[in-house]
Amino acid sequence: MTQKATAARAEAASFSHSLTGRFLQQLFAAYEDEGVRYVVLRNYERWPEEFGKDIDVVVHPSDIQLSHAVIQRVARTLGLHLTVRSKRSGHRTYYLLPAAPADGVETGILLDIRPNVVHRGFVYLPGPAVLASRRLHGSFYVPSPALESLAILLHCVIDVGAVRESYRARLGELAAGASTAFAQAAAAAVDAPLARLLADSLRAGRPDAAVPLRRRLLLACARRRPSTVFRFVAARAGAAFDRMRAFVRPPGHIVIIVGPDGSGKTTLSTLVCRRFESTRIPASPVYLGAQSPLLFTRRLSQQIRKRLTKPGTVKTIRDVNRQQRLRGLVHIMADKWLRYFVYVRPRLVRGEVVVLDRYFYDLRTYHHPLVSHPRVDALLMRLIPEPSLAFCLRADAGLIAARKNELTAAETARQLEIYRGIRNWVRNYHEVPADGHLPSVVDWITEQVARLYAQHRSPETV
Repeated sequence: MTQKATAARAEAASFSHSLTGRFLQQLFAAYEDEGVRYVVLRNYERWPEEFGKDIDVVVHPSDIQLSHAVIQRVARTLGLHLTVRSKRSGHRTYYLLPAAPADGVETGILLDIRPNVVHRGFVYLPGPAVLASRRLHGSFYVPSPALESLAILLHCVIDVGAVRESYRARLGELAAGASTAFAQAAAAAVDAPLARLLADSLRAGRPDAAVPLRRRLLLACARRRPSTVFRFVAARAGAAFDRMRAFVRPPGHIVIIVGPDGSGKTTLSTLVCRRFESTRIPASPVYLGAQSPLLFTRRLSQQIRKRLTKPGTVKTIRDVNRQQRLRGLVHIMADKWLRYFVYVRPRLVRGEVVVLDRYFYDLRTYHHPLVSHPRVDALLMRLIPEPSLAFCLRADAGLIAARKNELTAAETARQLEIYRGIRNWVRNYHEVPADGHLPSVVDWITEQVARLYAQHRSPETV
C-alpha cells in the first residue's frame, strides 16, 4: 500500500468519528463524482478535530443547482432533517439536524454555499477567481495560500472590522504576503496600490494595519466591478422587504401544549426547548396562563385579592359546578392578547419556534353559558391564531387531579374532553400521555418540532 493511500485511509477513519465528518466525507465524494467545482474557503486546517461553527464552501455559479441536489441526496442518506435559507446575496445556508436532537449535544451542521465571497450582497472577491486557484488538500479542495490569505484578510477587514487571533495565526502560517500570486490576486480584486498595502501588512505580521483601509477597499471593488453596487442595493432593498413581510406573515411557529392543571405542561415545554439550546433552531418557552399577568388591572386585582385573603385560608378546589363571571373571562383574555403581542409575536417575526404553556383555548374550559354556546365557540375558535403544532396531554383524570389538588377528578375529566375537542379546529393535533415515560415523550415531541421546522424550510421552498 502506498503512502498516499495510507494517508487517505487514515483521514477517512478520522472523519467518520463525527456526524459532521461523515457528512462532509460523503458530500465531497459526491461533488467529485458529479463534477461540482468547489473549494472549502477557510478554517479547514483544524479538521477533523474541530469543524467550527459553520462550513464555508465556494461553488461555481453554474454548479449551484447541482450542488443543491447533491446536498439533498447526502442528507437523505444520513437521515438528516434539511433546512435551507436562500439569501438575497446569492448564499444558500443549509442546516442539517438529526431527527431528535440530543439534550445538550451539538448535533447540527451549518453549511454555507456561496457563488462569490460577499458582504451583504456586495461582491468583494469573485468565486471563479478563488476556484481558479484551488488545490487538493487530502480528499477535498481548498484555495491556494495566496487566495486563502486574501479571502481571510478581506473578510476580517470588510465583514468583521477586526482581525481575531485565530486568523492572525493562520495568516502567519500561510506567509503569502511576499508572493507574486498574492500581489496579482489582490490587484485583480481591488487595485495595485491597495494590493501593495495589503501585502505590506502581511509581510510585517500586522494584518490589523489593513483594517483602516475598509472604505478604500469597498470603493476599489465598486470601481472594478460596477455591477456589484446594483446587486448590493437590490439585496438591501430585498432584505428590507423581507423584514416587512415577516411582520405581516411571521415565519416562526406556534407550538402549544395544553391540558388540565397537573398534566405537566410547564415541565414538557421547558424540556423540549432545552433540547434545541445546542442547535441552531431557535426555540423558547412562553407561559400564557392566567397566573402571570401583564395587564396592569389584572396585576392590581391579583394584589387586592391576596391582601383580602386571610392567612391560612385553604384554597378552594375547583369543581364542575363552579360558576364564573363573564367579566373575569374578558379581563383574562385581554391580558392573554397583550402577552401574545408582547412576548409571542416578536419571536414569531424573528422566525423562532415558540413553545406555549397554555393557550387561548383555555377559555373553552371557562364556566359560563355564553362560552359553551356553539356559535360563540365557533366564532372564538376562528379568531384565535391556529398553532402549527398542538399537543394535548391526556391521562387518567384522577391521576392528574392528584398532582396539584387544584381540580376535582370530575372537573379534570371535563377539561380533558374540552381540550381534546380542539382536534376539530387544529390541523396538526396530537395527543401525548401525561403519565408516560418522560424522556420518550420529550424525544417524540422534539422530533415533531424538528420535522415541522424542516418542512417549512425544505429545499422545495427555495
